[in-house]
Amino acid sequence: MRVTRGENKLNINDLVKSQVLKVGDELIWRRKSLNVQHLAKIVAGGKIETADGVSHKTPSGAAKHLNGNKPVDGWHAWKLKSSNKPIATLREKNS
Repeated sequence: MRVTRGENKLNINDLVKSQVLKVGDELIWRRKSLNVQHLAKIVAGGKIETADGVSHKTPSGAAKHLNGNKPVDGWHAWKLKSSNKPIATLREKNS
């Protein structure tokens, strides 16, 4: 299902509303340089909840939270755990 928002890119809530992502979908961010992996899940309202229970409106906000408040492109960092594909590919396919 394709969803459009005009010139704007889709956000997580748009992908949930269009059922490209579903509440409960798990995300993973593998940080090879630190030998660490972070887990998160999609929750109601189209937000991302990190394993520490904090909800974020954007993938980049969730990644920044886990990266010592340093900016991260969360769309490319987070991958859908079930397919190991960056969530950016979901946004690109459906915009």
